[in-house]
Amino acid sequence: MNLLKALDALLETESVSKAAVLVNLSQPAMSRALNRLQHALKDPLLVRSGRGMVLTPRAEALRAPVREALAQVSSVFTPKVFDPAKAQDHFRIMAPDYLAQTLLPPVLGQLVNLAPGVQIDIENLSASGVQQMCEGHISLGFGVVNDGPVLENVASQALFQDRQVCLMRKGHPLAAKTLSLEDYAGATHALLSITGKGGGRIDDILNEHGLKRTIALRVAHFMTISAVIAPTDLIITVPEMLAAQVMTEDLELVAPPKELGMPHFSVSQIWHQRFTKDPAHQWLRRMIKSACLVQS
Repeated sequence: MNLLKALDALLETESVSKAAVLVNLSQPAMSRALNRLQHALKDPLLVRSGRGMVLTPRAEALRAPVREALAQVSSVFTPKVFDPAKAQDHFRIMAPDYLAQTLLPPVLGQLVNLAPGVQIDIENLSASGVQQMCEGHISLGFGVVNDGPVLENVASQALFQDRQVCLMRKGHPLAAKTLSLEDYAGATHALLSITGKGGGRIDDILNEHGLKRTIALRVAHFMTISAVIAPTDLIITVPEMLAAQVMTEDLELVAPPKELGMPHFSVSQIWHQRFTKDPAHQWLRRMIKSACLVQS
């Protein structure tokens, strides 16, 4: 790199002494640099002509490539600046359908106005999508970091608080009472699961009390909950924000047993670590965080 800078100065000034001043070297140091360059390029580069020096044809031909090479190397160490108005970035965002309906619309409205060249793909939460996010193929996801699929190689930022509630049909035998742990375990459950697997920490807590619940149905699509629960005696435990969206006059909302110890939890935006310092992704995450602050 130092030799490239020395060569660029020599090509610009056609003088060892002037080139030395330009790159803040002593004249002997610049002479040594010229000797190394002559040896490496197998060309004199500078030759005497009258009282001064002139460039050889090889040196003349190197002017543009050397300047271009220095500019490219410099760009590697220059921080990327994100300009929304000129951006052509492509973001893949994975979100549960209920969050996509509440959280993303105000953000997308701003994106269309501020960054018309940016492309956004909204994808539903899925097990394969979670894996892709952990591999760095999805720009951003939303969920609860400490409950659900194991997440690797990701960073996260809390956006807002939510809590778990139970939904059941109106007139359900358990709707008119305060749920005990035994009541809860004895009911027949539907489980919201994008992986088709178990119930996470709820079942762990039940096991600690020597209890086990019956899961008769697993639901992967969040917005189908009311259609599934209303005509059955199934109960389902879901985030309150989701419950508010699927709530109908045929459903009852009941607090889960206090023994489950289910206080408010954080819903976070989650991304692969390779996007942490990227200016475009930082801008997108700031917009989403700001939208959540406005809505809260």
